[in-house]
Formats: sequence, structure tokens, C-alpha cells
Amino acid sequence: MASLGEILATLQNGVSAVRDLKSALNNVFPQATAVSTTAATAGTVTFTSSQATAFLTVETSSGGLYKVPLYS
Repeated sequence: MASLGEILATLQNGVSAVRDLKSALNNVFPQATAVSTTAATAGTVTFTSSQATAFLTVETSSGGLYKVPLYS
């Protein structure tokens, strides 16, 4: 069985990994406004969270908001 210290270290590593991922996404997509797991709709096609692991919300210079599906 894992000790409380090991569990805490694992959780801290997970938080650091998410923070690093957010930073990397901001470097690639500086106009990205959010990452979510809710479904995105593109015309008549609906991407659900069961198909993509997350959706990156990008705001264009004209003010349009678009969700880009992210797959693992």
C-alpha cells in the first residue's frame, strides 16, 4: 500500500504536469482561452468528450470562439 507521502508526491507531480501542459499550449496557441471536456459542435458534426480527450477554445482576432478537439 502506498504511503501518504507517496500519494501526495504523485498528486503534486500531476498538478505540475497539468501546469506544464497549459504552458506548452499557451506557447503554441497564445490566443487559446480555455481547455474543456464539454462537447463542441461544428456545423452538423458534434464532437463528444468520448471521442476527444479535451477541447481547446481559441479566440480569433475577429472575436470568434472555436473549440479544437484534442486527442491522446
